[in-house]
Amino acid sequence: MSIFTRTIPAALLCAFVISTPMAAQTTASTSAAQRTVAELPEKELRRITYYSAQTLEAMREFGSNAGAEGSLEALRSKVQRLTDAGQRSGLTTNATAEYFSAFIAENSTTPLPIAFLDDDGQFDSASLLNSVEIYYVNEAPQAFDIEASDAADMAAISSIAQTRTPQAPAVQSIELAVVEQPVIVLDTPTIAANAPANVRAILERVQLNGEDWVITVQQGDSLGQYANALYGDTKLFQQIFEANLALLITPNSIRVGQNILLPRG
Repeated sequence: MSIFTRTIPAALLCAFVISTPMAAQTTASTSAAQRTVAELPEKELRRITYYSAQTLEAMREFGSNAGAEGSLEALRSKVQRLTDAGQRSGLTTNATAEYFSAFIAENSTTPLPIAFLDDDGQFDSASLLNSVEIYYVNEAPQAFDIEASDAADMAAISSIAQTRTPQAPAVQSIELAVVEQPVIVLDTPTIAANAPANVRAILERVQLNGEDWVITVQQGDSLGQYANALYGDTKLFQQIFEANLALLITPNSIRVGQNILLPRG
């Protein structure tokens, strides 16, 4: 039985291409000189880890909103980015799937949605990745912009961006005008007088580290709590997660004692 035959409405199931022998043919046709995950440089491994986390999050979102408009396409998109990250690193789709399975085993503390399990209650990551790959080849072929994708990766993965060497500016002859700049006073977040107790408890722990806001993780903390206290919106936890990619693998992987960077505004 397919991993999607249990809970997806018929209309959505028809729109999703289920794994067939063609998937095996696609994998078998790849070059014999493929790399393994253990051979990847840190930059490429971090990219695959990042998209593994994104795909796992999309799977959970799909599991709770299988009938919601756009949820299936959002899942396909994340799976495609994971598969593409593996292919650009010289991995077969099955090798990427094996890494994704290991990532889930190490980082998922709750069971996967039943939509992704077979009759034996097992998750077949290769079937998921191959199914999406076949879907985009047969049903919705796309011209993939590698340069744009790399640019997006660099913007999302801060640790990669930090390894780049800045380009030296061109020497120009210009006139300099002295403009008085306002003095910026660095301080911790302002706490409103009517702030709820849980918000106040978070904001009182925020400290200055140079020009940055940081907070030390305590038991029971989450990125959603930080986002709610700072920005008034729990969903903005992703902004905090992306600022800490060098430290965190997933938004839920924070540990007591870690110092989390909190973007201003």
